[in-house]
Formats: sequence, C-alpha cells, structure tokens
Amino acid sequence: MVAVRSKDEIASAIRVLTPAQWARLRTVADRYSYAMSADDLLQEAFTRALADDGRDCPADIDVVRFLAEAMRSIANAEYEKAKFGPSLVPIASYGDQKDGAADPLDAAIGADDWLAREQHAAARHKEILTLFDDDPLARDIVEGRMAEMSADELRELTGLDRG
Repeated sequence: MVAVRSKDEIASAIRVLTPAQWARLRTVADRYSYAMSADDLLQEAFTRALADDGRDCPADIDVVRFLAEAMRSIANAEYEKAKFGPSLVPIASYGDQKDGAADPLDAAIGADDWLAREQHAAARHKEILTLFDDDPLARDIVEGRMAEMSADELRELTGLDRG
C-alpha cells in the first residue's frame, strides 16, 4: 500500500510555498489554461487536493508536482468535456429578454485559441528564463524544473552533486 499525505499535510505545504514554487505553479496553470482560466485552474487544483473525496497525494511525491499534475488532468478533462459535449445552439427567448434569442457561448476551444494560449505560455516561459540571464546554472535549473526534470536529471544536466 502506498503511503499518502494527509489533507492537513497538503494544506500546510500550500501555506509555505516559496516564491519559486508559486512561480512554477503559475507557469503550469498558464500552460494548461486552454480549457479554463489559469486562476480557476489553480484554484480547482487546490480545491480537489484538499477535498475529502479528492485524489490522494503519495507521500513520496512533491506537493508542487502533485498540484501541477492535477492541473494538467483537470485541463485535459475540461477540454475533452467541451470537445465532446453537446453543441450549443441559439434558443428562442422567453420572458424579459429584448434581443429575441439567447446565444450561449460555445465552450469548445478552437485551434486559434489553443495556438494563442500556447504562444502566451511560451512568452511567459521566456520571460521567466530571462530573469536568470546572468546565472547560467540557475537558468538551467529553472528550465529543468519547468520541464519537470527529476533531481537526478537536473544533477546530470548541471554537473551538481547531492552534497
């Protein structure tokens, strides 16, 4: 049986997130904001992580990574829901509406929207990396973390050791 973090442990970890961890979560939220806003996606990940019936965070998985994976899963599920959900069509109005029909927005995401969000995420990625232009080692570490590299992969990339 896999040991899991309690909801209190997850809440405590969220309360003490470092600025770098917040930046990583914001970057991930921006990256996966093709199905909902980045703020809503981040909030939904927190809500689900802390819900009693939510997914369990394995004790050996970093809470930030767990939240990042939750955001990816939520975004993909929302995209699939919109993509394969019912088509929305205008309906005749009843009651107080003056324009004659209600035209709900289609929740499906088009290729143009997806491309625009991808370009926005790439620009944010570039902005973050420019903060470390004067320190190539820190830049490599940040870029590796953004690519969700493991600690061993980062050590191999940078030549750093465990000590």
